[in-house]
Amino acid sequence: MGVLACGSGGGETSGGDAATVTASQPIFASDFNGFCTWSSAPATAANDASDGVHGLGPLQVYWNQPPPHGAHAFPVGTLIVKESQEIDVTQRTVFAMGKTGGGYNHGTGWEWFSLVHNADCTVTLLWSAPQPPANETYAGLPVGDCNGCHATADNDMVWDTALQLANF
Repeated sequence: MGVLACGSGGGETSGGDAATVTASQPIFASDFNGFCTWSSAPATAANDASDGVHGLGPLQVYWNQPPPHGAHAFPVGTLIVKESQEIDVTQRTVFAMGKTGGGYNHGTGWEWFSLVHNADCTVTLLWSAPQPPANETYAGLPVGDCNGCHATADNDMVWDTALQLANF
């Protein structure tokens, strides 16, 4: 079973800084179809490595668009997927987050999804929300909500080393 946390939208920004987003647009599970063709890198983060939340073993992180050079936040519409690397893709755990913008999710602008990775690089939605539903877990672990962990990342809620805003 795959799990994905994500969200998104499209909106207007000022000066290329997503922190000034004034509009939002929902993102749908189908927006993640084809994620395995996006830019990617091995998923690593000093404060997030081997936490057991996003899977045990190697992970790959994918993103649909890079942030503009010098941005202090990811632009609305950014989709990020983190996937475990089991040989059978339908058994992979897939997490994602998407930048919706506006005042969504208490102003964080991020939405989380849980998805199943189909064999053809498409996904099927399990759930989407500002946090996992009360009757759901994250990767089978009772770890609370996505916001709680991601809020401590000093990089617009994104942990991964490959996606540090200062690197773009």
